[in-house]
Amino acid sequence: MSHMAGTLLNAGDEIDVVVVSAKPFGLFVESDSGVQGLVRGGNAAVGATVRVRVIEFDAAESRFSALLLD
Repeated sequence: MSHMAGTLLNAGDEIDVVVVSAKPFGLFVESDSGVQGLVRGGNAAVGATVRVRVIEFDAAESRFSALLLD
């Protein structure tokens, strides 16, 4: 298993993230490298580790959007 260099994420990457906040519209999550993300429409408990697929990564803002995987 290869480890990502730095905090760069690419669309299509599947990563494990920790849920830091749950909102009605989705989940705020954080990757193990500290990058914040939003999972729209996801449902999980705060503190849970979930697997997501990155949809878009904004390098300037160092944040990403993702889809929850089953």
